[in-house]
Amino acid sequence: MTLASQHGSTPERFDDRIDLDTDLNTREVMVILKRALSYIWPARNLFILKFFLMLGSFVPALVTTWVLKILADYVILGNPYDASAAQFPPYIQPFVDATTGLDPLSLLLATLAFLVVLVVLFGAGAGGGEGHFAFMAQGEDTATQSENMISAGWSMSGGIWGFGDLLCNIRLVQRVTNLLRTDLFERLLRLPMRTLDDQRIGDSVYRTMYDAPAIQGVCFDITLMPVIALLGAFTALAVMEYSYGATIPELVWLGLATMPLSLLFTVPLVQYARRASQQSRGAGTATTNRIEENMSNIAAVQSHGAGNRERKNFAEASRESFRRFRRVVLVNIGIDTLTAGGALALMWLWMVLLVSQRIIQGELLPGDMVVMFALFGTIAGTSITFGRLWIDLQHNVAGVRRVLFYLDLPSDDTLSGNTPFPTRLEKIEFQDVGFNYGDAEPALAAASFSAEAGQTIALVGPTGAGKTTLVYMLPRFLEPNSGTIRLNDRPLTEYDIGDLRRHVTHVFQEHTMFSQTVLENAALGNPKANAESVQRAFELSGVSEFIDDLPQGKDTMLGANGANLSVGQKQRLSIARALICDSPILILDEPTAALDPATEQALIQSLDVAKSNRMVFIIAHRLSTIQTADLILFLEDGHVVEQGSHSELIELDQKYAEYVNLQTIEQLED
Repeated sequence: MTLASQHGSTPERFDDRIDLDTDLNTREVMVILKRALSYIWPARNLFILKFFLMLGSFVPALVTTWVLKILADYVILGNPYDASAAQFPPYIQPFVDATTGLDPLSLLLATLAFLVVLVVLFGAGAGGGEGHFAFMAQGEDTATQSENMISAGWSMSGGIWGFGDLLCNIRLVQRVTNLLRTDLFERLLRLPMRTLDDQRIGDSVYRTMYDAPAIQGVCFDITLMPVIALLGAFTALAVMEYSYGATIPELVWLGLATMPLSLLFTVPLVQYARRASQQSRGAGTATTNRIEENMSNIAAVQSHGAGNRERKNFAEASRESFRRFRRVVLVNIGIDTLTAGGALALMWLWMVLLVSQRIIQGELLPGDMVVMFALFGTIAGTSITFGRLWIDLQHNVAGVRRVLFYLDLPSDDTLSGNTPFPTRLEKIEFQDVGFNYGDAEPALAAASFSAEAGQTIALVGPTGAGKTTLVYMLPRFLEPNSGTIRLNDRPLTEYDIGDLRRHVTHVFQEHTMFSQTVLENAALGNPKANAESVQRAFELSGVSEFIDDLPQGKDTMLGANGANLSVGQKQRLSIARALICDSPILILDEPTAALDPATEQALIQSLDVAKSNRMVFIIAHRLSTIQTADLILFLEDGHVVEQGSHSELIELDQKYAEYVNLQTIEQLED
């Protein structure tokens, strides 16, 4: 079962309208983990390199501490090498053999030289149990911390080796995160429009920017970290047994008992941690939504004097986001208190007492305490790592779940056929096509008509008659609930949906512009268009009338949604974009609404020239636009009540004729 197939409700919905059932059980977590791991494979070379670089984190604990013991016990205190009952591990013994018999000064110099080499290459463990981090300042919320971790470097070792580890970590995290982000963005672009209409843009932004980075935590928290931690712990246990097993045999058992402690304490908090993280991300999404909606509708906010109210709404959403994140922090504090501050502290105390007793008895030297702190710290660190990883995994799983939910939603591809678009468009037929939005009254009911290539089809009728619904079915933005749409005598559902949409160009009533140049906006659907076709489209649409007045002509950068163009200019540029696509099916929604009569007539004439090899659908209210159409469909309450040419419908003297009379009266009054 995919995540998108889950349904339910929860009181913590925030702004979610689709993703309602956010709770996860253990089996679902395992499914998410399995799917997340698949993103490692494309970056497998970096992953393997990161694994070997992480092995360098053993050096400060397993090597450097023995050098410090030599410095303390045999250089400063002047003891001979055999003064301690502890055995040097095999990887230190060659240095001991080489320096046996040296005077204190020579031994000091040799030890310091060895220590300098280790520090330069691997650091001295200054990063502590959490390692070395390299990232910018961040806020106390899920969003900024998630985004920051994409470019953050992390390594358990230092020095030259650790620097390389940091760089590898950054590259690996960015590669994996970018793969998931790209997959999510691609899926968002291919979701059915009805699905996108049900979800806010801010939610999509949040999931892409701030939830997707959680993939790196999931991938590496269950692969690299546990393996490296276990290797380090068992290596430390082996060294502990080899060097101290004969002197303090109970230390090995104490170390083994320490390893599972944190996990035992943190398991009961798993469900709460997962829920707290999900709610924190949901609250963050609501904050992003407030920003997106207010900036997208800033004119309405300012014109209605709603700035103060919207500021309060945003402040409340922001406060809630921080409040939810504080719950996540409280979970982490509770875990640290139960583990490092509780049971593990007792284990540490026990270890210190055992080693101190042997030092007092003369069996061990003070430097052995340094070694034991490093070895036991490695083992205790593994215990803490497993406890923390399991909780951190719940935080990251919550984010990855939100991404996978959208990846699991049915896309337009699932509706696609396999037949390519025909090389020659002949006709389109609607046969008793019906459609309704949810439980509402049918937006389209038993609509039937036939149109041929070379025709202009005008859709006319009052607001809410079903005109937009009808044309949305041509590129399959909407799917009929009943009836059949046929293209060249073949059901529309049999055609490849991507190929179909490449051959259907829609000029929407609300003109969308990108913050790019005029030329880039015009060539959106056909970036390889040659200069001649672009110039011809500019002339037919009327863009050529104003483009030379722009600061850089066709290379002028447009502001947000074409803010530096008038409504009429944007409309003409949108039409030029459609003409450049040179699609056999052209849909124009109120193409002349913002044009003056003269420009309107020029556009109508240009469309008449351009329609020779295509089919043009026009949704219009202006009589001057409608009456030139080859076929007029008059819709009312979702029904195609009349169809024919202007003269035929006038002669019929029914709904369309009444509509024309009203238009004529309004024009006379104007």
